[in-house]
Amino acid sequence: MINGIVYRVRTGVPWRDVPERYGSWKTLYKRFTRWQEDGTWARIEAMLQADADTAGDLDWHGNA
Repeated sequence: MINGIVYRVRTGVPWRDVPERYGSWKTLYKRFTRWQEDGTWARIEAMLQADADTAGDLDWHGNA
């Protein structure tokens, strides 16, 4: 399920064009939308960011 959502976000293809190996595009879309609305994606991002920060993998100075 998550792989299908990540595939869609990474490639930018329309939901209907997500390969069937990831499951029904309708299910993927509904899950993505529900998680967006209830804050699940924001919590996942915050946890990943905290882990990366703890590991020293983030550059908070924004050097370009």
